[in-house]
Amino acid sequence: MANFNINKANFCARMSCRKWNKIRLSRQFYRSRYRQIAQQYWESEKAQEKISEYQAFHAKCASIEENAIWNLIDTYPLPYSHPEFANWEEDDSEENYSLISDQSGCIVKYATSYVAWKIFETTGTWPQKTSKERLDAKRWVQFLAEAGYTTIVSVPSGNGYFVGIDPKKGEFGTVVWYEGTTLDHQIISTTYKNKTYTISKDGPADFIWVKIK
Repeated sequence: MANFNINKANFCARMSCRKWNKIRLSRQFYRSRYRQIAQQYWESEKAQEKISEYQAFHAKCASIEENAIWNLIDTYPLPYSHPEFANWEEDDSEENYSLISDQSGCIVKYATSYVAWKIFETTGTWPQKTSKERLDAKRWVQFLAEAGYTTIVSVPSGNGYFVGIDPKKGEFGTVVWYEGTTLDHQIISTTYKNKTYTISKDGPADFIWVKIK
């Protein structure tokens, strides 16, 4: 997206937060604006080429060679993936709320937002919860069930699409996106950790696996 402007994206993001904007309808408008910027990016020719390249790699992921994992592509869209987007101090208090969420309501640059994007990328639909409960990563079995994904498997297989959930990781748990299986039966996954794209290799028993497609 040749005309991408991080300052414009950040202005809209700030104005979507109660910390800087006390008018609810105005906040809703600016939230729709930065989400529209993200949509314009992923619909761009450049982003679609990147997604197609990723999908071609994933089609061969049933048995990934060790050195091939570094060919994985981060398709998480701008502005969410931009290092300067929403790079201010985060506050989840009611009066000074300053967190920025994606189309699924997940906070950008976190594992849940990244994986929600991968689900959208794969299915064409952003996952949405139906309850009003707060569903952190450790509660994503429920989140995914509310979004319509209820099939749990012990081991992700082939070149399917799976979300891994580790409810015991840190305070809030974590979620990962299945990328493939190595020749020694280890699972390659991607996620966002410390607001950075991360590739990991783990045993299949380290996660609860939910089938997406």
